[in-house]
Amino acid sequence: MTVGTYIPPYFRQDDPAVIAEVVATHPFAALVLADKGQMPCVHLPFLRFGEATRPDTWRFESHLARANPVAEALADGRELSAILIFTGPDAYVSPRWYVDAHDTSVPTWNYQTVHVRGRVRLAGEGDPEWLDRHLHDLIDTHQARIGGDPFDWDHLPERQIAGMKAAIVGIELLPERIEGIEKLAQNKTAADQDGVIEGLHRRGDAECDAMADLMRARDRG
Repeated sequence: MTVGTYIPPYFRQDDPAVIAEVVATHPFAALVLADKGQMPCVHLPFLRFGEATRPDTWRFESHLARANPVAEALADGRELSAILIFTGPDAYVSPRWYVDAHDTSVPTWNYQTVHVRGRVRLAGEGDPEWLDRHLHDLIDTHQARIGGDPFDWDHLPERQIAGMKAAIVGIELLPERIEGIEKLAQNKTAADQDGVIEGLHRRGDAECDAMADLMRARDRG
């Protein structure tokens, strides 16, 4: 049995569509392996494949340098248990922003994250078409997010492209357990939640605005 994360019931996010959206919006994740008492880790941009509403069809893929200890740990066809952590907005919450719990609360932190536990392995070894397809998918996905013309490497020397491809390897994670966590003051009164949203917006930075907007969206949802 795969051990999960401690999540109070009111902070649990079980909607697959919401979890898929978090992954798509915040694709740069931390991958941590369990390997004979060691925990090699790496931060990578991941793509999710499968039907958005069916987590049982999901898989995640990325690529990394062959010299990376994570790639070395997976050499020779090894598969290891791993956790993939996607992180959405987060923000410090001051109890001074509360209305009802102003004098009875302490500071806390609001956040959004997705934990994906499963088995990870190298992918595309000996299959140049896999790596080509993966790189195009990754580039096309994020070029579309920023707008403008698509990017293609056809203008680069073949020798340069071949050398860069030889230095990287694909990686694939097959999920066994997926958990969404949204700590958004759900255990507070509506007045306290509104106070937090207003306080976050007064901070005037993008991260706090993102958290405030997320709280408001969930409140209206």
